Amino acid sequence: MQTGNRETAGTRAGEGAAKQVALRQVTREEWAAVPRAFPDFWLAICVWLPMVILLLVQHEQLGMLAAAGDTLWDLISFSMVAFVVAVIVGSGRQAQWLGLALTGAIAYWQSSRDGIQTIVMFALAYYVVLTVLVACSDARFRALLRSWRREATGTLAVEPQQTRSFGITKYLPPIMWNLAWGALAYPALRLLWQYFSTEVHSVADLDAGYRFDLIAALVLLALCFILSTLRWISSRAVGIFALEIPADVQIGPTGLRALGQAVLIEQETLKCSCRDAEKNESKKEFVDHRFIFASDFCPEHGIEAVNQLSRSEFLQIADQPWVYGDHLNGRILNGQQLRMNVVGLTGWGSRPVAVRSPWSYGGGQLASEYYAPLAAREPLNRAKRELKVVEPADNTIVPETLDVAGGPEIDRINLHALGINAEAVRVAGARPFLA
Repeated sequence: MQTGNRETAGTRAGEGAAKQVALRQVTREEWAAVPRAFPDFWLAICVWLPMVILLLVQHEQLGMLAAAGDTLWDLISFSMVAFVVAVIVGSGRQAQWLGLALTGAIAYWQSSRDGIQTIVMFALAYYVVLTVLVACSDARFRALLRSWRREATGTLAVEPQQTRSFGITKYLPPIMWNLAWGALAYPALRLLWQYFSTEVHSVADLDAGYRFDLIAALVLLALCFILSTLRWISSRAVGIFALEIPADVQIGPTGLRALGQAVLIEQETLKCSCRDAEKNESKKEFVDHRFIFASDFCPEHGIEAVNQLSRSEFLQIADQPWVYGDHLNGRILNGQQLRMNVVGLTGWGSRPVAVRSPWSYGGGQLASEYYAPLAAREPLNRAKRELKVVEPADNTIVPETLDVAGGPEIDRINLHALGINAEAVRVAGARPFLA
């Protein structure tokens, strides 16, 4: 592969501290042919629904556990709920291993009644089969990624702040860590409160509910570290490298998100008033500080400014998400031959990051700054997957709920010349929408 020599302004700063990683180009056909996997949604159903049934069968053991307190309700608290939610939501591709381990523990501790024992053994066999099937499916994807890494012929510079995204604690969703620390803080605050307001002066003086809270929080925290460490080890077995992939939401293992209502700071001009607090009543700030909020009243980026452009002038900016604001949808990428560089795709459940590269590889057009990859998850239906659009506060925008026909139509501009299979419909008093 030959590397082009076109460079964007301002990207050379800090290159000395960047780390060079191997880069492999992936064709659209290769990206679309990534081996399918068991979707995370169905995997969670297949693991946790049978587990609930198995625990209901083991109601006598639950009753013995609750006997440590007054009732079973003593076990239900913030820490216990946080534990259950975090495990179900955050276990991901390791859910079947947790199901197998929990069933094995039940088999070890359960009573020797024949009927119950048969059910537990059947559940144990079920989780063994499910674990083998998912492990084989995941191994296929990892094997493909390893082959791509071996075939890499280029390199890509990755900044230190991006390589920090692949630390040991970064392989779990942030919500799981938040729930774990919250579950630990809950009994600690209760203990502190009772220490100063009652005669309780030690853990031994606490009721059973407190102790279960503390145990649940510590187990959840340990589980978070174990899962994150296992995922980190698995990622290192594949290797951290870069891929140049098609930016198409309907193919491949990763979804894409776009920043709607966003203007790059470099696109500010003397005419721009997006930062003007008097004219921008929103005053929102983006999580990504490279962007500012596109004001609807800005003479450069506002509604009237966009609607007054000629057709040729509009086509020059029609591929920028800020043009459409909260009317943005997946049509802006459908059929468009944009490509983007990602680092850290190491298997299902991995969370690759977009790398803003100054180079254009093989003559391909790099995707805009506005797009970023989501976690590598097999969707239930790739053909129906839509681009996820987020607002400044990182909340998802759902264009389908918007009234895009609120004003009289100005015109329709065909975007096929830009590689976008859609029309931009400009309406009076509102941002354009894609149809």
